[in-house]
Amino acid sequence: MTTNTVNLRKIAFWALLLPVLISSCSTKKNTFTRRAYHNLTAHYNAYWNGNESLKEGAAELRKNAKDNYASVLLVYNYGTESNAQTINPNMDRAIEKASKVIQRHSMFFDKKEQVKWVIYSYMLIGKANFYKQDYNAARRAFEYVNRQYSYDPVSYEARLWLGKTYKQQKQYDKAITVLDELTAESAKTLLPWTVRKELPLVYADMYIAQGKFKPAREQIEKAIPLNSNAKLKTRLNYILAQIYQTEGRDSQAGEYFTKVLKSPASFEMAFNARINLARVYNANTGDKKLIIRELEKMLRDMKNKDFQDQIYYALADIALKDRNDTLGISHLRKSVATSFSNDYQKSISSLRLADIYFAAKDYRNAQAYYDTTLMSLPKDFPDAEKIETKTEILTRLVENLQIVYIQDSLQHLAALPEAERLVIIDKAIAEYTRKEEERKKREEEERMMEMAGASLQTRQIVDPTRGTSALGGGGWYFYNPTAISMGFSEFTRKWGRRRLEDNWRLSNKREVMTDQFAEDGSELLPSDSLAGGKEGGKGGVDFKSRDTYLKGLPLTPESIEASNQQIATALFNAGIIYLEELFDKNRAAEVLSQLNTRFPENESALQANYHLYRINRDLGNETEMNLYKDVIISRYPDSDYAKILIDPNYNVELEAAMNRVRSLYEETYQAFNRGQYRTAIIYSNDALANYQNEELIPKFAFIRAVSLGKTENQDTMRVELNKLITEYPDSDIIDFARRLTGEGSQGTTGAGDTISGKGGDEKTEKPLDLSMYKFNPGATHFYVLIVDGAQVNVYGTKVRISDFNTKNYSVEGLQVNSVLLDNSRQMITISSFTELDKALRYFNGIKEDTYVFSGFKEGSFEQFLISTENYPVFFKEKNTAAYKQFFEKNYLKK
Repeated sequence: MTTNTVNLRKIAFWALLLPVLISSCSTKKNTFTRRAYHNLTAHYNAYWNGNESLKEGAAELRKNAKDNYASVLLVYNYGTESNAQTINPNMDRAIEKASKVIQRHSMFFDKKEQVKWVIYSYMLIGKANFYKQDYNAARRAFEYVNRQYSYDPVSYEARLWLGKTYKQQKQYDKAITVLDELTAESAKTLLPWTVRKELPLVYADMYIAQGKFKPAREQIEKAIPLNSNAKLKTRLNYILAQIYQTEGRDSQAGEYFTKVLKSPASFEMAFNARINLARVYNANTGDKKLIIRELEKMLRDMKNKDFQDQIYYALADIALKDRNDTLGISHLRKSVATSFSNDYQKSISSLRLADIYFAAKDYRNAQAYYDTTLMSLPKDFPDAEKIETKTEILTRLVENLQIVYIQDSLQHLAALPEAERLVIIDKAIAEYTRKEEERKKREEEERMMEMAGASLQTRQIVDPTRGTSALGGGGWYFYNPTAISMGFSEFTRKWGRRRLEDNWRLSNKREVMTDQFAEDGSELLPSDSLAGGKEGGKGGVDFKSRDTYLKGLPLTPESIEASNQQIATALFNAGIIYLEELFDKNRAAEVLSQLNTRFPENESALQANYHLYRINRDLGNETEMNLYKDVIISRYPDSDYAKILIDPNYNVELEAAMNRVRSLYEETYQAFNRGQYRTAIIYSNDALANYQNEELIPKFAFIRAVSLGKTENQDTMRVELNKLITEYPDSDIIDFARRLTGEGSQGTTGAGDTISGKGGDEKTEKPLDLSMYKFNPGATHFYVLIVDGAQVNVYGTKVRISDFNTKNYSVEGLQVNSVLLDNSRQMITISSFTELDKALRYFNGIKEDTYVFSGFKEGSFEQFLISTENYPVFFKEKNTAAYKQFFEKNYLKK
């Protein structure tokens, strides 16, 4: 056969095949060859690549998402918004490929999709958006599949994922409805295997998120036989162990923790299983010595260094179960001190320690550890608001007790003969000098160790392509993001998260509190209140000079009186906090008694005596109760308290009078507000003639004066206001009266708030006008970055933002623009977001991106979201302070 003949046959073959292939590409006709062609090419081209990208992103998410072992694990951990953003490129590629399948291969005939990979592509889009945490987009995709392709088994999977989506959005009622419908249908038809084995897991995940552990446990027990994946089974066993532990069923919890240890668990899960095995130890039946030995062995193992806080917590748990509170507290303090990277564990250890001290009424130590709890408290920590409230109460208590201690100590020192006083001061100077030398020596040792460590790291981290350190080739530290990141990580590992404050190195606050509240008032170490200032800086306090200590001492009658006034006020405040906020009547009685004994003529003596009367009445101390009753009646016969004690019905009459004057004031203010000035004058005259309410009478007088100005003339108003200023100098309405007479400062809170009875701080600046902006969550939004053009390279910033968008939001079609806002500021906008959730995710993602903001100085930029409705208003006003206040109030509260 000749070569020409072979070539002719090839040409003939392709000539016959090509028309078939070309005709098969069309989606206009429903033929077998076209269906086969599009199913084949859709599957093994775009869909396969998109699905692989989805799987890669999901695997990356599982690797990056950190489990919180301090609470019951969720069945599925989808990570944080930050975790989700890192896989945006994978998910965007999956969406892009799925979209191509739908556009190029869809064959919809006879009310059915003939290419099954088109249906799966819609599911792929839904799953990709789900992993991106764009739950609204995911929900729409799953709803579309369920509605449009209800005839296909994939609709069951769509509903399962719809249930997952509702759960992630915390719409639990909707989630349970979807899942219950699937359960009901499973009784009538055989659901796809993937749905059957996953349905109880989705139920369990939802119940755990709601804290409903019993139904969650029942669903997990159903799911375990249906799932063969070893890692998943290990996780489910761990969750079951945790649930049994929360239910107090320690024996069952121990069985499941043991199962985890015998399965392919990660190092962290296995570690936590061992820790929890110790925590479910039974004080009566468990082998305590064996468990403690195991935990102490774990402490010594260097690979557990980052988990020492959890080990100490487990040891504390055992000690406290054995009622060994001293040892338990010691272990808890070590747990707090060794907790550098686990905020949940630090919060749990600090909180438990604080609760122990609080129960023992050791409020100073309780405050210290509640404060430590707040410093590391994660946003999703249970009862965070209650912890914050309790901390605030105890902080105020400790501040007042500290004032008493310090002023008493200063007075004690001032009362000593000069020679003795100087001996104590010299002793304090010597102690300060010793501690300063120790600190310098310790810091020098730490610096040498860190230099040695840095040298070792520099030798280890080498760029093989250049033969130089990968840390940046000798550039300045703050130009090198890698070095900064390593430095920050090392600082956090060593010191944990610390506020920028004095003594930030001290992790054990109890030591600080002990120094501040030492029993021996003569052993005074340098302090701000003693020295009258803070150490450090040019012209700072010299703690090695006697003059520093002598300067703050109350050595004159006037300074002693001022010191006594501070003590009296602090004692009264502490007593009221004990009584009204901590409900500790015994401590309240102790402090208020001390106040009246030391300062019988103090300005709060009447109130203190009445509180002491009530406390002793409630405690059943009749003798003490009558003592304070007699004191009030004899010393303060004209007071309301005395009249109440003499005639119990007086209190009822007094309350009725208060209600009458409040009602009258409300009517007077409403009349004034409506412009009915003559009515307001009549009501005010009635109140001024018949009532003596210290709070409201000056406000009646103010309304009367302004109303007279409206109905008569300005001179009459001025005369009445001057009279008001003279008669009620301490009223909170005086500032407004002075302003109307031309005396006061401008820019304070409007008088309307004060005369309406809403209060207000007269010293605050005038509130910014936010009324021009409207909050519309359904509007289209822009991301806005305003930069100082003199400090920021605008073009370079736009390039970095474009890079950020390409990497993380490639399918969104975002546009980057800039415009001159004023002579110095430029405004960069990223448009546009049709959904507020997407805009907020973008805002939260970009603001944390070190690449976009590299080289930015603090104060050189501002960023926020703005709707298309508010944008022209803002551009006209150019008041970033006002709009940022509006933005933070309406957007960041989410």
